[in-house]
Amino acid sequence: MTPSSPYDFWLGSFFRAEKLPALVLLIGMIVTFVCLRASTRAIRRGVSWWPGNIQRGEVHVHHMVIGLPVMFVIGVLMFATHPKPPWLEVLALLFGGAAGAVFDEFALILHVRDVYWAREGRKSVAAVILGCSFTAFMVIGFIPLGYSAPLSGAAIAELAAVGVLLLNLGFAVVAFLKGRLWMGWVGLFIPVFAWVAAVRLGRPWSLWARWRYVARPAKMVRAQDRAVKYDLRWGRWQRQLADFVAGAPTVHVDAPAAGSVETPPPLEDLLPLEQEGE
Repeated sequence: MTPSSPYDFWLGSFFRAEKLPALVLLIGMIVTFVCLRASTRAIRRGVSWWPGNIQRGEVHVHHMVIGLPVMFVIGVLMFATHPKPPWLEVLALLFGGAAGAVFDEFALILHVRDVYWAREGRKSVAAVILGCSFTAFMVIGFIPLGYSAPLSGAAIAELAAVGVLLLNLGFAVVAFLKGRLWMGWVGLFIPVFAWVAAVRLGRPWSLWARWRYVARPAKMVRAQDRAVKYDLRWGRWQRQLADFVAGAPTVHVDAPAAGSVETPPPLEDLLPLEQEGE
């Protein structure tokens, strides 16, 4: 840490001052997401004293419409003015808030329709988790693929280091192909997660299963059996956690017949959360 840093007096030696903007950005993203979810839940429940949606005539102005231009303006200011502390942190906070607003409605951008309270809307929560986790890993000091000295050109040039990077990347790619999305994502920063996911049985809906298990029906049956068992054991808890974070989706279904057992929707329709391995 440099003696000239204006934050030395409170950051101490456990935190590098140059990472403060990223930390502030992360805080802005999380706080904005939480506040927006609280606001939309209040609107959904019809809380009388809450101001409600932003309307322009009959048009509902989504908060991503506000977040996108704010991100653009802040990006231009960052490149054009190269701000110094404390303005750098102020802009980082505003950028994180705008990013949180956009990520909260990521599913609407993806599907080009209002799916905020539908099951497809859970993709917005996944986008927020990915954005926040990536920023948090950068703040903590985890570097993608396990390389911990990004400023050392000599170390990067070493053949052994390059080999490790490529090996870790290969494991992460296999994890993604097997449908182990969260473990593959975390494995980019903490490689052991990618290693474990790469040797586990692929999810039955994954690209790996389509490529490798179609000609091997026994493995496909095992993968489907694992998925069913996992859903029965952990699916309800994952759905409750997702409902707690994002709000329960609006589902329009016919009432089940008397004496019938309602089958829960597959987990991949909610969040692509990790499932139990072999």
